[in-house]
Amino acid sequence: MKSVRLLEYGGQLVFNDVPTPTIARDEILVKIKSTAVNHLDLVKAAGTARQILPIDLPWIPGHEFSGLVEQIGGDVAGYAPGDAVFGANGVGGAYAEYLAVKPAVIARKPSNLSFEEAASVPVASQTAWQGIFTHGHVEKGQTILIHGGAGAVGAYAVQLASHAGATVIVTASSDDEAYLNSIGATQVINYREAQFEKVLREKVDVVFDLIGGDTQKRSFLVLKEGGHLVSATQPVSHEETAMHGVSGVMMRLAPSGDMLGRIAKLLEEGMIRPDVATVYALKDVTQAWKDIALNLPGVHGLSPSGPGPARGKSRGKIVLRVA
Repeated sequence: MKSVRLLEYGGQLVFNDVPTPTIARDEILVKIKSTAVNHLDLVKAAGTARQILPIDLPWIPGHEFSGLVEQIGGDVAGYAPGDAVFGANGVGGAYAEYLAVKPAVIARKPSNLSFEEAASVPVASQTAWQGIFTHGHVEKGQTILIHGGAGAVGAYAVQLASHAGATVIVTASSDDEAYLNSIGATQVINYREAQFEKVLREKVDVVFDLIGGDTQKRSFLVLKEGGHLVSATQPVSHEETAMHGVSGVMMRLAPSGDMLGRIAKLLEEGMIRPDVATVYALKDVTQAWKDIALNLPGVHGLSPSGPGPARGKSRGKIVLRVA
């Protein structure tokens, strides 16, 4: 089968043939239609975080996918060849024509989504779900502050929190204000012109931090006592949480087919929607990685170098069409 592999940390991506996976009795072989590009792929490939995000080289990237069930193991029930599915795993492997997965990490593809749209959903939507519900415990009537709400994860967090009946406040650029209002944001604070802790009139129940750094440190100032700070970017200071009487956690995605099934239902009902920025062919993966690296400085040596105006980043996910 055709695949994209990384042969060494920091190396070039190689497009070549490798053997098709052989599935175990408790696995499903998926014929991949599309996969999405994630920052996590670039971070793992760079090797700078290999102590906490190790990979076995040579490595096939790709943590989320959509496709058709090609074959099922003898112990698998609930799926049959030809079923359209989507999902995510924690190890990669989806930059290829076939992928062996456990049924526990996939769900049936929403019927109203294309394979390209479906491939863009699993990582960002489940990260958002686990961030705001599993760790943030957001409930109807509460207020959540989301930093970086216009990004892939942030946009799902806005939609999910709004659907749950929460008041959603977002920090973003003014360019994204209309978009964020259209998907459920109650208030958008332009981080370039104002400091959120000076704009907010009342404290919030939950902060979902997708930015980190000084933004996270200042977030403790706006949390109610007993509130929750959830970070998807960096560890949360135990000293700060104790000082302010709040809880804090750095989350890591734990893919779940059951959770993805609930998200699929919301997608089919039109309660939330995906956002695809660009679709590339699998063989053009190097360009796709260059595009996403513009939003992740210093990773894999692909970011723009030297002084000059920053390029405007596109909203939405970058997807690779495999089949």
